[in-house]
Amino acid sequence: MKSVDFPADTRYGRIYFKNPERESYMKNKKKLFGKTMGLIAALVLCFGMTVLAAPSVTGDTELTVQKDKIVSASYKITNDDSIESVKLTLSYDKSDLTYMSGSGGDNFSGSGGNGLVELSSNPGSKAATFGVKFKGLTDGTSEVTVSSCTITVNGKEIDALSGVSLEEEEEEKADASAEDEEEEEDDADRATWVIDGRTFLTHHIPGIDGYDDEKIEIQGKQVRVLHNTVTDVYLVYLFSDNGSYRDYFVYNPDTGNIVPYIEKQSGTDTVTFIEPEEGGYVPIRYSYVDMPWGAKYTVPAYKHVIIDGVDEIFDDTNRYLVYGVNQDGEKAWYSYDYDKDSLQLFDDVAYQGEQNYITELEDQDAALRTEADYQQNRYTTDMGRRLMIILVMTLIIIILLNAVVILTLRMKKMQMLPEKEEDEEEEDHTPKSSSYVTGSLEENESDFHDPEEDELEIIDLDNASDDDED
Repeated sequence: MKSVDFPADTRYGRIYFKNPERESYMKNKKKLFGKTMGLIAALVLCFGMTVLAAPSVTGDTELTVQKDKIVSASYKITNDDSIESVKLTLSYDKSDLTYMSGSGGDNFSGSGGNGLVELSSNPGSKAATFGVKFKGLTDGTSEVTVSSCTITVNGKEIDALSGVSLEEEEEEKADASAEDEEEEEDDADRATWVIDGRTFLTHHIPGIDGYDDEKIEIQGKQVRVLHNTVTDVYLVYLFSDNGSYRDYFVYNPDTGNIVPYIEKQSGTDTVTFIEPEEGGYVPIRYSYVDMPWGAKYTVPAYKHVIIDGVDEIFDDTNRYLVYGVNQDGEKAWYSYDYDKDSLQLFDDVAYQGEQNYITELEDQDAALRTEADYQQNRYTTDMGRRLMIILVMTLIIIILLNAVVILTLRMKKMQMLPEKEEDEEEEDHTPKSSSYVTGSLEENESDFHDPEEDELEIIDLDNASDDDED
């Protein structure tokens, strides 16, 4: 056995001998004990605290589609705390699916179309479920994407996809843009618009390729906007007053109006929807309408009408005439099919030629109607005149007939009066049968004498007739 000499150590008046192996062992034992205790403490802390999990959204994202068949999809949103309200937004391919209906929860509300579905409810529990039914347009598979999901927990809105409250997200965006902003804006310093009864306010706008960042005056306030110098389009970024809606809008400096920022492909052109120019050219037989876009927005548009007398009847298709500008800054009218989400340049020349032909036919028809009305009025007037002439002639004939009758009666009376007088004279000069005439005629006497010696009596026929009538 090998003997080992341990150096002595004096502590507190006593002699101790140092053992290096033992001392090393003791040090390692202490370190192991410390690590063990630290691990135990960490485990205790972990199991003793409540771990809050982020909200989760699960559901069908790939559907098997059959043409003209109904396919269903379901979605579930969970959270550790009770969910006061939830809003789920889905996007789908309109060429594969057509939205039919939605369901789920208390105070459910759902709408869809044009590749977008928005569902909301007030579950009042830790989970919310939604069901959606689509109708297949083709055979195969189609993808459905959860675009956004916002839940309200304890009065705060939380993005269920990221687990971050909207307030924190807004603060993060505000912090990220703090270098660009000299000072934080108050609501009183923001330009505002009211859309569908809700107030939207300007916020710091994230950049977009092709647009320059600049400030302009809007509603008397300096607002940061994006400006495309080629198309001369101005963009503003607006938040709704409750933070649920955050979107880009096209701002018109001439009118102060805004429209949703929408870009569509028309052939090889990228077209941005803009507000039609005031007093500008609008194709005939088109009337203004508000084209719905999403849940709350509308786009200024025009729709074809049929003139029925003085009434304007809109056609029953979902085709609209919208005003847009392409990437080269060329402004024009475009025909937008809402159901198919397709855009094409409006052929104004062909349309105007067709409308000119229709207008020519209508003018001819109007001319024929005018001529017919004129002939009708003329016939009525001529017939009235003829009837009046006939009536006057009839009256004249009646008067003449009465005159002839009266003259005839008078002539008869005039002929009868001399005959009566002659009869009376004959009666006066005729001797009576019982008397005789005696005597002799002297020379130069005659029974006849000159009429001139006799008194002639003048008879007034008019008075005579009147006397006879009396």
